Parts: sequence; structure tokens; C-alpha cells
Amino acid sequence: MADAHSDYTKGEMAVGAQRGTFSGFMGMTIYGGGLLALALLFPILTVGGGGLPWLTALVATLVVGIVMGVLLKLKGAWFATIILISGIVVVICAIVSALT
Repeated sequence: MADAHSDYTKGEMAVGAQRGTFSGFMGMTIYGGGLLALALLFPILTVGGGGLPWLTALVATLVVGIVMGVLLKLKGAWFATIILISGIVVVICAIVSALT
């Protein structure tokens, strides 16, 4: 049990570090969850029930990512990341399409 003569005063603890940690955790959860959703959407549209050509599925995934970023009010890094990843996917899919 707490001592009756404790130095603790309710509501006077510094919580800056905890607040920063929670903010970072929530940011990583939102960005990570969004990227995971987009990473799953593209193969679902191409291989799964959608059966779309890869370029059409990529454009649809990119549009969903942009809409997601606008609705969640994400920063510019989100848009730069999904555009960069889309460029990488275009190169990889073009190479695979040329080889097959």
C-alpha cells in the first residue's frame, strides 16, 4: 500500500514522453495499416476474383491509396510513398510481362 506520507500528487506527472510514444505508435499503425491494405488490394485485383490486367489494378490501387490519404488527412510522405511504390511495381510488372 502507498505510504500515507507519499510525495505523489495526482495530476502532476510529466507525460510528454508517453504522449510522444503513443503518437508515434498511432502514426505507424495508420501508415502501416494503409500500406498493408494497398499491398493486399493489388494482388487481389489481379490474381483474385477481380482478374484485372496489372496496369488497371495498379491504377485502381493508386486511386484507393490517394483517397485513403485524403480521407485520413495523411501527410505528403504518404502520397510520395505510394507513388514511388507504384513506379517500382510498374517496372517489375513490365519486366515480368516482357519475360512471359
